[in-house]
Amino acid sequence: MNEKELKIGDIAHLTGLSEQDVRALIQTYDSLFTYRTIGRVRLFPQKAVKIVRELAELSGRGLSSDEIVEEVKSGRKSAAPEEPAEEIDRAAAPLPPEVVIELQVMRDTLARQERRIARLAEDLERERELRVEEAGRFRKAFDDLEERLSAQQEQIALVAEWVDYFDRQMDEVTRPVFERFRRTVAKKSDSDPLSGRSG
Repeated sequence: MNEKELKIGDIAHLTGLSEQDVRALIQTYDSLFTYRTIGRVRLFPQKAVKIVRELAELSGRGLSSDEIVEEVKSGRKSAAPEEPAEEIDRAAAPLPPEVVIELQVMRDTLARQERRIARLAEDLERERELRVEEAGRFRKAFDDLEERLSAQQEQIALVAEWVDYFDRQMDEVTRPVFERFRRTVAKKSDSDPLSGRSG
């Protein structure tokens, strides 16, 4: 048997679904799939692509798991919504079932992508709000530091004024003592030469 076996990534590529969605479908409906394993890798036959497409289509119709399994095993498909058929010109040939399935898969994939984009946009908005809050906290901390620095500078200036005041007061207090000492020294030096002359 030369049929190429497929990995989950191959099935995802061929169906237009994400690998995560393919894994979820295979895990949920394991009884519908045949595969062999090499190490940790599962290899599926080509018919797995058709089964995954059917599961994706039926999952979007609100059927229960048991009903979906029954539909796939019996080979029947529940009636597809009539909306796409109404849009087709009456003279046009009806679309083959594979194309209808592909359209449904594409619609489901597009809806999933839109939901992901919406989630990413919400995450981005939350992240932006967090950054704005952080910037506000940083600005407040910076303003607080500036206020503290300004208050400390005022205190330093006040201390410097007091130091200057005390220095002046000390000068005033000590000046008379120096003046008296200088006068005393001057008197002695003045009296010594006179006593020398008189002797």
